[in-house]
Amino acid sequence: MAEPDAGQLNRFTYLERLVHWTVGIAFVLLLLGGLAFSYPKLFWLTALFGGGPSARSLHPWIGLLFSLGMVLMFALWLKDMFLDAGDRAWLRAIRAYAMHDRDAVPPAGKYNAGQKLFYWIQCALAVVFLGTGFALWFPDGLGRGFLTLMRLLHYVATLGGGLFLIVHVYLGIVAYPGTAGAMIHGRVSHGWAKLHHANWYDEETGG
Repeated sequence: MAEPDAGQLNRFTYLERLVHWTVGIAFVLLLLGGLAFSYPKLFWLTALFGGGPSARSLHPWIGLLFSLGMVLMFALWLKDMFLDAGDRAWLRAIRAYAMHDRDAVPPAGKYNAGQKLFYWIQCALAVVFLGTGFALWFPDGLGRGFLTLMRLLHYVATLGGGLFLIVHVYLGIVAYPGTAGAMIHGRVSHGWAKLHHANWYDEETGG
């Protein structure tokens, strides 16, 4: 149990934050590279990687870093990401959550049901990225039709991941201030914890 020290609670360890930012930065780089490869008007983005040839060479290696980060993320957060009855009640009140109607939203644990679903969707997308990425990285012996399917799945997963990234950043910075800061310095205020994750707050403070 964390001590209620200086009005703040420890929420994320250094390792959790390191893994989160490694995955996040790697995904942004992959997204920028993918956009440059897919849309000629955005090819200038390859300058961020030293030009077209460098961008193509680096892309799979960054993808490998992303995949390794996702494996660590999966292991670090797995125990807290299973949905329970409280989470199902939270999901039924998701409209109230979006409208900031606090009284109509059931109290959440360390992670609410939306964050848990985001975790599982992100893990599923990572599997698609890894499987399709390896096929495109080592295409020898694979049929043209199969490689076309791999490119399509890779592209669709990228679009989905990009959209989820936008939502993730919006919720953490704009919609619910204080959320993103926890992933920078690892701590949250007592007020933030009690407002957004009341059950976790009670567990941490004995309240």
